[in-house]
Amino acid sequence: MAINKLNSKFCNNAPTGTHFDGEGLYLLVKPDGKKYWRMACYLHGKRKLLSFGTYPKVSLAEAREERINAQKLLSQGIDPVQQAKAEKLGQAKAIEQAAIETGNTFEQIARRLHAHKTGKTTEDYRNLMLRQLEIHVFPVIGSKHITDITGAELITLFKGVAEKTNHGRAMTYMARKLCNWSGEVFDLASAENNNFTNNPCRAIIKLLPTHSTQNMARISFDQLPQFLKSLKIYGGYALTKAAIWTLLYTGMRQASARKALWQDFDLEAGIWNRQPEKSDKSIHALPLPHQAVSLLNEIKPLTGGKPTDLVFPSVYSNYRPMSEAAVCQALNRMNYHMVGHGLRGVVSTGLNELGFKPHVVDVQLGHKKESSVEGAYNHAKHLQERREMMQAWADYLESKAKLD
Repeated sequence: MAINKLNSKFCNNAPTGTHFDGEGLYLLVKPDGKKYWRMACYLHGKRKLLSFGTYPKVSLAEAREERINAQKLLSQGIDPVQQAKAEKLGQAKAIEQAAIETGNTFEQIARRLHAHKTGKTTEDYRNLMLRQLEIHVFPVIGSKHITDITGAELITLFKGVAEKTNHGRAMTYMARKLCNWSGEVFDLASAENNNFTNNPCRAIIKLLPTHSTQNMARISFDQLPQFLKSLKIYGGYALTKAAIWTLLYTGMRQASARKALWQDFDLEAGIWNRQPEKSDKSIHALPLPHQAVSLLNEIKPLTGGKPTDLVFPSVYSNYRPMSEAAVCQALNRMNYHMVGHGLRGVVSTGLNELGFKPHVVDVQLGHKKESSVEGAYNHAKHLQERREMMQAWADYLESKAKLD
């Protein structure tokens, strides 16, 4: 059988059709003029069709060399296609291993960023960043060398997150946060290596869907009695139920309750010395109505009760705080589709509806409308007034929670 029947001049001007070079190799010319190298062969008695790329990107000489290499593998009973995949995978693993050894994978740099942030931001925020990167980003690009990550794969990754939903809301906010955090990873890589200056996240953030804010769902003041009755008979996890009551009794953010330790509470004095949160610089003394004190005394044995123990630990471990989703899931099981932060709105609305002074309500809820010095003064100044207000509020809740 003749071999090497084609020449470069013919290949340049080849008409539509199949043009054989010999020993299975041929040039396929499509009606649109595009030209493809193909090789027909047999492996274990089965016909296979190999592809060597397009002409003229792959020259005639290169196509013939590919044919020779394929024939060598076929004579050994090896599938050239699978061999090529294995070699490509081996090369990728070698690159990945080299990146790991030099400490230049995306995940390694991100974890160094997490360490660098110690003392520069809150532990909760620092750990939130790492956890969200672990969930959404590391599985996709974590093992890749920072210089091998393309803008195209990043925008696909972040847009994919934006299309997901959490509690019925699009995760556009998280997608943008992940992009910003990833941008910080690229910035750290640049700071560590002056030859690396690429940060695709700066351009990508402009292409991501805009996050539209919306008021969190909450129950109205008129719905409060029925909600309280439902809560009273709710048969879910005792500590989650207690956390909901505590949020109602104090008006605090869910994060404050999740982080609270028993050493923050003086139950004899009826005070919760809530630790600083967000931009607060000082402890916020919160008066506890007697209903809250009784509830906390009741659940204390369930948590260990030592000063450094969490007041509201996870259902899985006393050493981990209750998950952010726990309260939301409990509310959903009660057929109230809102997040835990909605309870804070219920307290704010309720206190104002009952006619308490707005500035005293603001002090109780920790709304920051003054300097830190003035804020500390107001917290002390209005403590007795707030104690009376929150006791009246708890008495109101108790009266409305009574079952018929």
